Order: sequence, then structure tokens, then C-alpha cells
Amino acid sequence: MSRVCLVGTGVPGFIPARVHNGPGLRTEHFARALVADGHELTVIYVDRAGDAVPDSAAFVPSVAAAEADFENGALDAVLTRFQPEALVGAGIQGAAFAARLKTGLPLWADVFGDPMAEAQAKAVLENADTPLPRFWSMLGPVLAEADRFSAVSRRQADALVGQLGLAGRLSRRTAGEEMVSVVPCAAEAEGGHDRAVLRRGLRAGLGIADNDFVVLWSGSFNTWCDIETLFEGLDRAMDMEPRLRFVATGGEVVGHDETSYGRFRQRVAASPNRARYHLAGWVGSADLPSYYAAADLGVVAELDLYERRLGSENRVAQWLAHGLAAATTAKSEFGRCLVARELAYPWRAGEPGSLAACLVAAASDPEAVELTGDACRSWAAGNLDYRTTAVPIAGWCRRPVRAGDSSGGAALSLGLFSEPASVVHLLESYLAGLSLGQLSLRSLRWFWRRLRGRSAAN
Repeated sequence: MSRVCLVGTGVPGFIPARVHNGPGLRTEHFARALVADGHELTVIYVDRAGDAVPDSAAFVPSVAAAEADFENGALDAVLTRFQPEALVGAGIQGAAFAARLKTGLPLWADVFGDPMAEAQAKAVLENADTPLPRFWSMLGPVLAEADRFSAVSRRQADALVGQLGLAGRLSRRTAGEEMVSVVPCAAEAEGGHDRAVLRRGLRAGLGIADNDFVVLWSGSFNTWCDIETLFEGLDRAMDMEPRLRFVATGGEVVGHDETSYGRFRQRVAASPNRARYHLAGWVGSADLPSYYAAADLGVVAELDLYERRLGSENRVAQWLAHGLAAATTAKSEFGRCLVARELAYPWRAGEPGSLAACLVAAASDPEAVELTGDACRSWAAGNLDYRTTAVPIAGWCRRPVRAGDSSGGAALSLGLFSEPASVVHLLESYLAGLSLGQLSLRSLRWFWRRLRGRSAAN
């Protein structure tokens, strides 16, 4: 087996509440799979959320790092001491940080969700295209530097191959290499929980009756979420079914989507049914099993965006592992798979009436919904465990190799940066989308970094 340095966000064994459905879970996924496969592992993590991490949280050696540490040599001692044979970046941020280390080691880049499709979703939310250059500046170096890649769905894997082509990586030197693999979302339910006890306890704490039908949302209210349809569908269902309650954990995504959750809360506050909405905000990972147990059905409300068609849902994987089925718009590959296997209840995106009808029908037959949840748990146990889903990456780590084109530059310059005129146009488009205040702030920040860099050099 190999010595592998895993770069990611979050500490294995300690997932901060507000990244529980995001990149932190990917770090956990890979760490557990690689350790189970017999690899020697150390983790370098960037935790910009500022969560306090218990000393006993990590089950593998873990090192905290600032973003600047990946370029200023601060991590050289860690790498020299551990002597890794390969690097693995968990999620696009982890992969981007790993690429900055410039170790010359084989690098596996996990591109968890399509960054440019995410940029489009954020651009829609902000009504401006300024996110596009920033997301491309993170993805571009990863496409140029990494040797192997993983995507979260088959569709995203195909899109990633196209992006590698634009980056000049599909040359004669890489012909025949399996450069992109699919590593889907994973989830495993922790043992030792009495589901009935958890269910009674949380429901009692929220004032929810035993025979009420609870619909759950867990995780971020993100750029891809159809907040308006979600609320309208829930409110109509509550008008039709007096036993229906809605419980939500999670909230805004700091630095990415800080408005969607607020809009949803405003709609709830103005609803005649507001007493039947229970918005818990971000809760600790240790408390989530209680919410899963207290619920009868999860709900997913998606906008029709490429981000959804290429992406997946960690939250749904968690629900399945805990025996909770979902009502879903099924825009993703994962969602369609579950509907085809009758492990999820479909409703039509953008149609509140469709969601309301789906929820009312489910509430009218809770025993059938519970049986579907049991089937979800069984299917997840055989298909979504950490080791099964991570077979491609664990196998590569047993014999990590550089890509065939690693010894020389790419046959083409990287996509958007292939011509000087492209760079000028890109910069002008970016600046045109900034307000005067944003432009002033970025100018001051750039000046300060240049001044600090010169001071350090002297």
C-alpha cells in the first residue's frame, strides 16, 4: 500500500455542522475509504469556517493549514516528514490547494460537482457573471496539474473529459489512459442509535405529535435550491393536510449563498401556517440522526440548472443510509436512479401543486412511506458505503502514477488563456460586473498583498 497525503476541508471524524453536506463529507469519505484499504494517510485541511476542532476528532494524523501555507513553503516540513507517494485533493478546493504544493507527486483531483455549472447557478442568484472568472481560476490549474480525476456522476465525468480537452490534456501522450472516474456520494449510518428513542425525543422537544407527518430538509439552502416552489408547495400541502409539519436543519452558505435561506425564512414568517414550520438552523453532526429519525420523508426542490444535471446530493445519501426516503424533483443522475428504483417519490420541478400533491399522498399512507425508507436503508448499505464508492481512487493509490503528459507542457495552452486577447476580454468583463465599492475593496486588497509581499522579500 502507499503513503497518501489527503488535502481537503474538514477534519476526518469531525465535520463542522455548516459543511456537513458539502466538501467536508468528501474528506471524511476518502479518509475512511483509504484507511480501510490499508493506506497510510495524513490529512492537510483548510478550515476557513473557524470551527474549534477537538484534539481527539481526527482518526488519522491531521494538520491545519492556512491558504497561504500551500504556496509559502510552510508545509514542506510536513511533507518531508511523511514522505507521501501520492496526493489526493478532496473536492475542487482540496484539489486546487494540493496542486499549489508543486510536489511533482502523482495527484488525484476530485472535482466534486462541476465548478463552472456552480458558477452559473451563482451568477443567476447574483444577476451578474462575476463568479465565472473566479470559479475558472480555481478549476483551470487543477485541469492542468492533476494526473487523475473523479466526478460525482457519469454526466459530470463526461463534462470533465470535455474540460480536459479544452485544457490540452487529451493528447497522444494520454491516449488510452482512464483519466476520469466516477466516485458518487457516500454515506454510512453510525451504529448504536435507537431510532425510536431518537424519534420520540426530538418530536417531543419540537411539540410534534406522534401521528404528525414530518417532512425534512437538511443542509444548505444553496444556489440550486428552488426556495419559492418549496415554500409554496409546503404551504399548500399544510392547507390540505393538518398533520403535516416541516423541519429544516441547515441554512445559508457563508461566502457563496447568503440570501436564499433568508428569503425562505421571510416567506415562512408571513405564512398562516408558520407554527408548523420548525427551522433549526445549522445543527451539530452528532444531532442529525435525531432529525433523520424524527422525519417521515425528506424533500429536494431543484432549479432546472446544469449544476443539478451534473451534480448530486450528499444530503439524500445521508437520508437513505438512515432509512429516510425523499420526495425529489430528480434533476440529478442520483435522483433519477432513486425514482427508477422506486426509492424516491417524484414531483415536477417548478410546480408547487405537484409538490403539495406528492406530500399529501405520502402523508395519507405513512406505513408505505416507512417501508420505502427501509428499502432505502438496505440499498444504501450495499451501494453507498465508503469503500464501495471509492474503489477507483483506492485502487489508484495502491499504484499511483503520473499522467502520460506530465513530463512536458500541454499540447494546447489552457482554454480561456490561450490568447492574450482572451485574458484582456475576461478581465474587462469581470471588472464591468463589479460595483464601485467592490472595485475599491479589491484594489485595496491587491495593493496590501503586494506591499506585504515586498516587505517579506526584503
